[in-house]
Amino acid sequence: MTAKHEPGVRRHTLARAGRALAASMLGLVLLAAGPVATRANEAADTAVAAADADSLQVQIDRLLRLGYDRPDEALVGLRAIDPGDTASRAERIALRQAQAAVLAQSGRADEAGVFIDALNAIDDPRAQAGAKVARAQLARIAGRLDLAEPLAQSALALLRAACPAMPDAEPGAADAAVKPDLRAAYECNVRAAWDATQILQRYWHAKGVPANAAAQAQLGRELALWSQDNDRLAISSAELAWRLVRSDKFDAAQPLLHQAQRLAVRSGDPALQARVKMAQARIAHRREDAESVRRLADEALPLARQAHSPRLEAELLTFLSDVYVKQRHPTAALRAVERALPIARRHKDMGIELVLMNNAGLAKIGLGRIAEGKQDLARVERLASEAGLTALRAELLREYDAALTAAGDLRGALDLYHRERALNAETMSLARDAALKQLRQRNDRERKQRDIDLLARDNELKSVEIANRDLMLRIWAVAGVVLALSAATVALLYRRVRATNRELVASEAQLRVQSERDPLTNLANRRQFLSVMHAEQARGGAEAGFEGALLLVDIDHFKHVNDGHGHAAGDVVLCEVAKRLNEAVRGDDLVVRWGGEEFLVLALKVPAAQAEQLAERVLKVIGERPVIVDGRPVAVTVSIGYARFPLPPHVLPLGWEQAINLTDMALYTAKSQGRNKSVGIVAADAPAEPALKHIEADFERAWQDGRVTLKIAPGPLAIAA
Repeated sequence: MTAKHEPGVRRHTLARAGRALAASMLGLVLLAAGPVATRANEAADTAVAAADADSLQVQIDRLLRLGYDRPDEALVGLRAIDPGDTASRAERIALRQAQAAVLAQSGRADEAGVFIDALNAIDDPRAQAGAKVARAQLARIAGRLDLAEPLAQSALALLRAACPAMPDAEPGAADAAVKPDLRAAYECNVRAAWDATQILQRYWHAKGVPANAAAQAQLGRELALWSQDNDRLAISSAELAWRLVRSDKFDAAQPLLHQAQRLAVRSGDPALQARVKMAQARIAHRREDAESVRRLADEALPLARQAHSPRLEAELLTFLSDVYVKQRHPTAALRAVERALPIARRHKDMGIELVLMNNAGLAKIGLGRIAEGKQDLARVERLASEAGLTALRAELLREYDAALTAAGDLRGALDLYHRERALNAETMSLARDAALKQLRQRNDRERKQRDIDLLARDNELKSVEIANRDLMLRIWAVAGVVLALSAATVALLYRRVRATNRELVASEAQLRVQSERDPLTNLANRRQFLSVMHAEQARGGAEAGFEGALLLVDIDHFKHVNDGHGHAAGDVVLCEVAKRLNEAVRGDDLVVRWGGEEFLVLALKVPAAQAEQLAERVLKVIGERPVIVDGRPVAVTVSIGYARFPLPPHVLPLGWEQAINLTDMALYTAKSQGRNKSVGIVAADAPAEPALKHIEADFERAWQDGRVTLKIAPGPLAIAA
């Protein structure tokens, strides 16, 4: 599995130690995201815990860290703690929560349940939040982020209601806005809040909604600043640096990474130092700096052993197996998996185990052990499906598809290709809905603020009117003037309300437009396409079937563009292809960002000959000249599948969903025939629905048997980058 799904979080202490970041099935060791507005280094580095070294809270934190690898020893220590009569309710909650956490992160559900029940029995939202987070941790360890997410959300809601002082800033809030307050942080159960944000990051990353993951990552970092915890601050800074690097913001990431390194060295904690080196290794891997990856990994592994942390060692080995799989070194990948897997199973961490099983399956296919590899990967996909992890499943299928293609199993790769496309569509829909929800929330906040301002002005006006009535009793002349002024104020207020309402109407209209546009390319998105299809269906009737031409356009080897030139370059290529598509089509044709690097062209009522000409024109317009990225030419070609419906000779009426499915099969044929070409369905021997189903079940064989007639046209010779 690639670095996109790196293993997850180890809990760091709130004082000097902290629970280290543990692996999860999503491979999200470094998940923090969002915009960066760091403090000066001096200010951030002074976040030193103010509690006395012998305080109850610090004792709890130290044992929590021990519990990550040696839970039985940690539990003995926690049971030996006598909080005394002077302990606060927050400290007593912290003690019970720590016992639940140690057991939960070890996967010991029954034993953890005793302490979870004890927390629930306390009439305090901080205790109940701790219970929910412990249950969420159990679900995460079991690989069920779908069950963990609502528990973590509920825990945060409880803590926000109980602790108004707890940071709740939106992504992009400045660090300077977070005022360190150790005492308030402990009283508000910052441990539970921080752990909840980590779980939520993993969930939203797995669902393919980076904006929501970024919001939780930002909150987690601010909680680390608020609680004056240098260890968590180091982890959070490394996390944020990694997220920025994934967005190709290397310059913004460097200060954060330097800060994390500084804090790790200052702590003297080998586990923390290993974590930061692992972050540096991931960044080096992102930059395809293989030498630095090996060097940093070689430095990190001894540090993990020095810290006596086999789980951290397993995380490092899992990362290395990711690297080896991507670099096509299956033997090395399998060796790393075999070293890490017993550790994951010993600690009952299904998250790490799933990642390792995935990498083992890919490695086995690479070694020619295809049946074994398929068995491993099928189990991983089943478990990810049960957890509702759409984006993760899509990533797994993409890697599985590539492995089968390399092994020559084209039929198996075709099935995976279609399943991956369906999952990508779900992911894009979820991401779009999340973005729309954020926009609506922003509009709601602005509307509420305007309402508050209007209410304040209205109250001010009423006060003036009361004062004026008093004045009227004494001085009629002055009252007349005041009344006139009041009328003018009312008129002004009325005009402002009308203007505000107009702004709100315009904002809603803008929202509707934005919901039907792809934000990167400004093309139509699936939502707009569906609206057009439903309108066409309403006009012609469902029984009439779809009439017109469809073109599915896929950028060839787009992943190579991202890997070789960076994701920013990939965005430039996507925008340029979108522009050239608009230039190639007719004025009344609809160009849609269908998903990732794939586009759809809808040409209604177009003759079959013109559909063929359109496909060849698109091939030429896109492929005849390179795309210029940062002054460098990047060769770009596309593969096209197209068809004009209804298909001759039987002109069987088809729904638009069936039409897209057939066009997609033509696209896959173009890709399997070497890419940089168009494949059009000229005719299909399908007089009735059953015959069409047979064609859809095995399109390639139908082509070979002559039941489908294809028109294949090559694209222009690719220009070297």
